[in-house]
Amino acid sequence: MPGPLTKDDIYVCLPAYNEATVLPEVIASLKEHGFRKICVIDDGSTDGTSKVARSLGITTIAHQINRGAGAAVQTGIEVARLKRWPALVFMDADGQHLPEDIHALLGKMTETNSDLIVGSRFLSDLEQMPASRRLFNAIGNLMTNIFCKQRYTDSQSGLRLLNQRAINELQLEIDGFGFCSEMLIKAEKAGLKISETPTHVRYTDYSRSKGQDLQMGFSTAFNFLFNVLFK
Repeated sequence: MPGPLTKDDIYVCLPAYNEATVLPEVIASLKEHGFRKICVIDDGSTDGTSKVARSLGITTIAHQINRGAGAAVQTGIEVARLKRWPALVFMDADGQHLPEDIHALLGKMTETNSDLIVGSRFLSDLEQMPASRRLFNAIGNLMTNIFCKQRYTDSQSGLRLLNQRAINELQLEIDGFGFCSEMLIKAEKAGLKISETPTHVRYTDYSRSKGQDLQMGFSTAFNFLFNVLFK
């Protein structure tokens, strides 16, 4: 049996769409905290995101068109599976996640022997989260938990740690933001052990401009329900 995962086992994947302006800062912060195995999945950006990532010496996979956050995450999983990475962390590329929280994910995985760890903003201080985001996430939690055995406090979190078993088992089909819920549902069906741990979030004017608006939220909900009920 392999021993517990360490920081050196961690590969960090940044799904990115038009993040050229903040990517250098995000990557620098990861490296400062000792995470140097980084992969950027450029989801059809038009602002030179791939060029910036490659200029920083980062492994970069580029979609020819913008397919959606879920498609970028699935590409990251496929790369990790192909290269046999022992552990994979997904972080948003807009700078809202804190690299130091990766240690919390790793500690929780070691403590619980889980296959998938979700960083939960709802288990920590939520003062910085805009009211609209709280509402979207609450609705996402409600919809997700209907189809899950466990009850998740932050089903829409983009900060996640997968071990090799999770990397090998998960195959996502939803290209958009509905992948967050889909991953949990499919992980449960595959018999993976899932845990949450408190993590933090840093909202800036830039990160507040990203993510889902009301129209996209309805679209995400519709696509999620369609995939769960009819596929």
